[in-house]
Amino acid sequence: MNPNLLRILASMLSIAFVSCSSDDTGSTPDEANNEFTFNGNTYNLMSAIIVDENTTNSDPGDISISLFNKTSAEITGNTDLSDISYVNFKIIDTNIQNTTYSQIDNYDISINSSIVNSEFSPGTVLLADDDSQSDVYAQSGSVTVTNFTQFNIVFTFTFTRNDGQVITGSYDGNYFMPN
Repeated sequence: MNPNLLRILASMLSIAFVSCSSDDTGSTPDEANNEFTFNGNTYNLMSAIIVDENTTNSDPGDISISLFNKTSAEITGNTDLSDISYVNFKIIDTNIQNTTYSQIDNYDISINSSIVNSEFSPGTVLLADDDSQSDVYAQSGSVTVTNFTQFNIVFTFTFTRNDGQVITGSYDGNYFMPN
């Protein structure tokens, strides 16, 4: 066989081998989306509902974002639901911006929640803003929005409770915004 042909074949095989090698370096895992983590446990989030809190007139008000492990149709469908993971926080702004919000005054996170007869019951409360002396009160919190369009929102959040426990999460997906 021609030596130049062997070199060309060897070069082509080497290029093919190198270009097909794994892109995974193992040093950084893929970023998890649509979930939150607390105390080593991960809870899935399936839907987001965004509400303008000003209900008195057409002027924009603070923005409430609620996340659930159920679809928005299930949450708004007036049916009884159980085993709900729930995240809610209010952004102090009239429009959602691609920025980090560190003034989060209203927030709640719970698991094993339920809706019975259209009444929400929080189940196990992991974070709540109603008692500043409680372990489940956040000593700090932030929400970083990296993309907000007419159809999609992408953000991460972190809350540190009074007892030092940290709740982190992220969401990347569609949202429901009732009129």
